[in-house]
Amino acid sequence: MTLPPQVEQVITKVDAFMAKYPHVTQYEKLKGVEEKTGYPKAVFFLVGVTVLSVLLTVIGGMKLIVDLLGFVYPAYMSFKSMDNSQGTKDVSQWLTYWVVFSFFSIIENLLGLLVNMIPFYTWIKIGVIIWMYHPSTMGAKTVYDQGLRPILIPYLESSPSEAKKAE
Repeated sequence: MTLPPQVEQVITKVDAFMAKYPHVTQYEKLKGVEEKTGYPKAVFFLVGVTVLSVLLTVIGGMKLIVDLLGFVYPAYMSFKSMDNSQGTKDVSQWLTYWVVFSFFSIIENLLGLLVNMIPFYTWIKIGVIIWMYHPSTMGAKTVYDQGLRPILIPYLESSPSEAKKAE
C-alpha cells in the first residue's frame, strides 16, 4: 500500500511517539495487529484515540475532557515526584498546582452562572490549566505567589518565617 509522503511522515511521528510510551499506547498489541492486517499500527492507534475522544465528549461533554486534562497528567507527575528522591522542587511545584487548581475549581463552582456567560470559557480554561502545570511556565507558582499567597498569609496562624523568628 502506497501512502502520500505527508501521511507517511505523520505515521512515522506517531509510531515514534508510540515506541516512546509502549505501555500507554499498547505498542506490542498494535504491532501484532499491524502484522495480521498489513496496516500501520499508528492508524489503529489514531482511530482508537479518536473513538475514545468522541466517546468522552458524548458521555461527559467538554467539562469531562477539561477535568481529565486538569487531573490525569498532574496526578501522574505528582505521584512521580513523590517517588523521586532527588529534590523537593517537583513536589513543591505539584503541591502548588493542586492548591491553585482547587481554588479555581471552588471559585468556578461558586460563580457557575457567570462562568457560563464567558465566550470560549472551556478553551480559555484548557489554556490556563496547561499554563499552570507546564514545566516551562510554572503558572501555578505565579498565581500562588502573586495572587493567593498575599491573600492567605494573614489568615494563617503562623508562617514558617515567623516560626523561625520565634526560635
